[in-house]
Amino acid sequence: MTPALIALTLLWAALALHDLVAVRRLPRLPDCPSDPDGGRPRVDALFAVRDDRDDALTVAASLLHQQGVAMRVTAVDDRSTDGTGAALAALAAREPRLRVRTVRELPEGWLGKPHALHVGAADVDAPWLLFVDGDTRLSADAVARAIAAAEAAGVDHVCLLPAHRDTTWLGRACLLAFHLTVLRRVAQANARRQRGYLGTGSFTLVRAAAYRAVGGHAALRFEVLEDVMLGGLLYRAGFRTRLWLADDAFSISWGRTPSDLVRVVRKNMFAVLRYRTGLAALAIAIAAALPLGSLLAPLWAGPVGWWPCAAYLATGVPGALLARRLGWQATAGLATPVTRLLLAYALFVSTATTLAQGGVVWRGTRYALADLRRHMVR
Repeated sequence: MTPALIALTLLWAALALHDLVAVRRLPRLPDCPSDPDGGRPRVDALFAVRDDRDDALTVAASLLHQQGVAMRVTAVDDRSTDGTGAALAALAAREPRLRVRTVRELPEGWLGKPHALHVGAADVDAPWLLFVDGDTRLSADAVARAIAAAEAAGVDHVCLLPAHRDTTWLGRACLLAFHLTVLRRVAQANARRQRGYLGTGSFTLVRAAAYRAVGGHAALRFEVLEDVMLGGLLYRAGFRTRLWLADDAFSISWGRTPSDLVRVVRKNMFAVLRYRTGLAALAIAIAAALPLGSLLAPLWAGPVGWWPCAAYLATGVPGALLARRLGWQATAGLATPVTRLLLAYALFVSTATTLAQGGVVWRGTRYALADLRRHMVR
């Protein structure tokens, strides 16, 4: 029994050290340097929306108010029935930099969001493309800063980590556990020699030439994780990705409570494992058993059980540091050894829901699991 306890202790100590380094090395989006020549990079910003009039108008305004860039905005009304398209059209009539594209029917062989973004990007000509979600909110200099950072770093694909609006304390503790997991992918993507990929649908900035070289959203037509897999296609093609923390320039509104976080990732987490049921079952078992076994080790292993328990609780230290970097209470980060268990539950819910439904329901359309598996990016 003692070798197993020692192994658990070393595992959690190594994880805590790794996450601590990842949090400390997470770069913050630099300020935008002034341009004495007054040059403004051209950007086409795109978002898809369905039955969400208020968010559509708000994100459009957030994009149109960007400074330091020559911005054109394309809003794709994806089969809305609540007047979203009419509201966007009325705004476009007053604002020539906004155009509206309308999708009335979803073609066979497409998921709704990839298709809508494909439609929006079909005839844009700016050297930079920016894809955002309906809940994205940007400071006036956010896009200019992201492009300046990308040009300085010589990268083709930029993702930003956001602040989260209107979160509860427990919601923050759960989000921090989620972000610590994501930071492991961030460290790989941000390495001097890139070792992995990632994507964030709420802010994806990509050079148009790179986007078109990998096939754009046509290559992602049946991907639930179209943002992540765009990063994968770019990585495989040799284009570089970089991610910055931009909590002072970019915010979203999801994961406000634990139940909200589970709801948001329900369609995604099984997709992360590429719909492999056996792998999901193993991941759920490990993600639940090891933390619970470590937390309860003093009860079943006696005094020596405090070793893995203490080491596991120490994984909250990186969470506390990340919380402080986001301007949150450190106590929310210290709770991550407990809230990390929510991720195992979320994966269980995602897997069980997808299997029970025989697929994914997204934007009012059901996509069969067999089709999702057959058409996913390999």
